[in-house]
Amino acid sequence: MFVLENVVGLATHNNSETIQQIEECFSSLGYSCDWRILNAAHYGVPQKRERLILIGAEQGVPISFPEHTHKCNGATIGCRNRARLHLPDEPSLFNDFKDFPDAITVNNAICDLPQIESGEEVTEYDKAPLNEYQNERRLNASHLSLHNSTKHTERMLEIIRHAGPNISCIPKHLISSGFSSCYSRLTANEPSVTITVNFVHPASNRCIHPKEDRALTPREGARLQSFDDNFIFSGTRSQIVKQIGNAVPPLLGRAIGYAIAKSLGIETQKPQRSLIATTDSRVPA
Repeated sequence: MFVLENVVGLATHNNSETIQQIEECFSSLGYSCDWRILNAAHYGVPQKRERLILIGAEQGVPISFPEHTHKCNGATIGCRNRARLHLPDEPSLFNDFKDFPDAITVNNAICDLPQIESGEEVTEYDKAPLNEYQNERRLNASHLSLHNSTKHTERMLEIIRHAGPNISCIPKHLISSGFSSCYSRLTANEPSVTITVNFVHPASNRCIHPKEDRALTPREGARLQSFDDNFIFSGTRSQIVKQIGNAVPPLLGRAIGYAIAKSLGIETQKPQRSLIATTDSRVPA
């Protein structure tokens, strides 16, 4: 078996001919294929990250997609063919969608990390984990790494102080152009929007901390991608930020791994419902 991951746009690229050619290529090699669009927030990732997941298997091996563990409201990019959206209204790990725990929010993911200002760095935790998600991410981590903020210019700091859910919150005299998501704050009590390779630069995307006047740190971006705090990234800060932004969230990868094991008849422990915040998601950072 194999797994192919790509952006949602692959579903419609070249009038959907590209994805058809991919399937035909693998079919000629003896694989049957199926693909769906998955939202990482349905698998305990604090991010509404949608990706096209194509699974291939040798002829005769069944293909199944991961069972959902969390519910997440909100619009989906998706594609016109709703059957390609892997949504939690299908038979799943739990009997009823209403029984799913809520998706992990930005605050659930990062509110235990020390408060810092633009240009600062902190290398030690200053509080205990406040919920199970934070506890799992910090497991076996002896110190805090990558919690360093971009040093913003005075002009950028003025823009950030005005930041809200979209670019329209910024006074017109401070900016000349930008997409609607530029210079925007993340919402504390919802999963994050998709993390990009520029999540430390507010001019590029929606990446301003929900409460503090700065962009996310690499550690906060890694938390929103569901990396454990002791995961070792390699390279410069810029290279690490790109690695984080480009990555498949580990918890989404784990869920896909369970689905693959199930298809192959391998006994595994099912994903647990443990990633539920045990404190109010609005607890101050």
